[in-house]
Amino acid sequence: MMSPDMWKIWLLIDPRRVLIAVFVFLVVLALAIHMILLSTTDFNWLEDGVPAASVQQTTPAVPQR
Repeated sequence: MMSPDMWKIWLLIDPRRVLIAVFVFLVVLALAIHMILLSTTDFNWLEDGVPAASVQQTTPAVPQR
């Protein structure tokens, strides 16, 4: 169980700066993970060998009158 005096940590640390730091860290981490995945051959979704022109677009069938 947490100590009842745990709230006092926020008297030492500014919550706004902590939240901004966490947000910046998560954005940098997400960008790093995406760049690592794009640098591999198995997980590179931009150059996966399937040209965009060859992907067939499915259109809903419209009944003829």
